[in-house]
Amino acid sequence: MPKLRDRYEVALHCGYCHRTTSHSVVSGSGSVSRVLCIVCGRATAVDTLQFMEQYVDSVMRRLLAKPFEVTTEFRRQPREFITRLPGRVLTKTFRVAAELRTTVDIVRPRRRRLRETTIPPLPIRPGALPVVDRRCRVLLSAPLMWVHPPEEILTVAHELGYDGVELWDYHLTEMASDPEAVAARAQALKMVLTLHAMSWDLNTTSRVDAVRAVSMEALHQSIALAARLGAGLVVMHPGHVTMPYDDAERYWPGLVAGIRELAAHAAEHGLRLGVEHMEPRQGEYVVTADDANRLVREVDRDNVGTTLDVAHIPWGTDEVAFIGALERIVHVHLSDADETRLHLPLGEGSRNLVRVLAALRDYEGTIAFEGHSMGPGLELARWNKGQFEELWRGAEEAQVPAAPVPQTNGGA
Repeated sequence: MPKLRDRYEVALHCGYCHRTTSHSVVSGSGSVSRVLCIVCGRATAVDTLQFMEQYVDSVMRRLLAKPFEVTTEFRRQPREFITRLPGRVLTKTFRVAAELRTTVDIVRPRRRRLRETTIPPLPIRPGALPVVDRRCRVLLSAPLMWVHPPEEILTVAHELGYDGVELWDYHLTEMASDPEAVAARAQALKMVLTLHAMSWDLNTTSRVDAVRAVSMEALHQSIALAARLGAGLVVMHPGHVTMPYDDAERYWPGLVAGIRELAAHAAEHGLRLGVEHMEPRQGEYVVTADDANRLVREVDRDNVGTTLDVAHIPWGTDEVAFIGALERIVHVHLSDADETRLHLPLGEGSRNLVRVLAALRDYEGTIAFEGHSMGPGLELARWNKGQFEELWRGAEEAQVPAAPVPQTNGGA
C-alpha cells in the first residue's frame, strides 16, 4: 500500500453532509490521496484528477454562495460587518494563497522527512472507503472555545459534527448565561449535554469546615444547574488533602459520605455523577484505577461511576490496562499529554491514542474532547474533531482487543 506523506485540511463539498465542510486530506506516495470529512467521518480514496475536480467544484460552490452570505451578514449586523470589512479584505489574499499552496502540496507533494503517523495505510485504488461505526457520542468541551457564549459553542459543535457539548458551570456563571435558553438551544439542535461541576478553589474533603461546606454547596448548585440545562451527567472532582503529606486514609470517610449526599441530590433529578480520577500530583488521592474502583464500590450508588480522563492516567502506565481495570466508566475525557503537560490537542502529545480508542470501541457512553483555548475562534474544536476521526479510523484497524468496559446505560 502507498506510504503516507502529510495531512492537510481543505474546505470541500461533502456529498454526505450536502454542504461544504472541512476535510482532512492525506496524500500518499503515489497518486492516491484519502479525503475524510471532519464532520461526518466518511472517507474516500481519490486520485489526483478526482481531487482537483472535487476542489474546483467546492470553490465554485463557495463563489456562488458568497454574495448571498455577504448580503445576509450585512443585513443582520451592518455595523459589525463594516467594522470587520477592511481586515477581511486585507487577509483574504493570504488565506487564498495558503489554500492554493495546500492544494499544490497535495497534488505535487514536496520532498520532506516523513513524520511517524498513526493514520491507516491508503488503498491502492480510488473509491469510497468502508464506514467506521462508533457507539459512543463525542462532545465538545466548553474550554475549547472559552471566550464564546454557550449558545454559540452549541452551534459550532453542531456544525462540526459533534453529538453534544460538555458545559462548565464556571463558564456559564462567568458568561451570565440563561440555563433555560441554553437548554432550549441544545434541544433544538438535538445535542447531548453534560456539565462539569465547579472544581477550582474547592475541596469537598477539606479539614477546614468552612471550606468543606462551601465546596459541597457549590457542587449542589452545579447539580441543580445540570437539571435546569437538561444534562444527563455531572462531572466532578474528588477532594484532596488539606495539609501536604497528610495521610489520605483520614479523608476517605468524608469523601464517601460527601459523594453519597451529592448522589442522592442528583438522583432526585435523574442525574448521574462521574467522578474523575486525578493526575498524580501532591494532595490527590484518587489517582489509580484501584482508587477509582474503591470509591465507586464504597459509595455504592447506582448513579455514581468513574469519569475516565485519558490525560490523567499516570505516565508510564499502560493506557489500555488502566482502562480495562476500571469497573464502571460512565464518561470519558479525551485529550493528549506528555510527561510534563496535560490536556494537549489530540495528536500533539505522546499518548498512544489509537490504542486508547481501540480499547474504547465498544464503549457506548459520551467522550468529551478536553483542552484549553483562551482566544476566539473554533480552530482547536475543529482540529480535535478532525484528529479524532483520523484516530478512530486508525483504531478500527489496530490489533488491540477492546477493553471490557463495564458502564451504566450508555450516554448522558
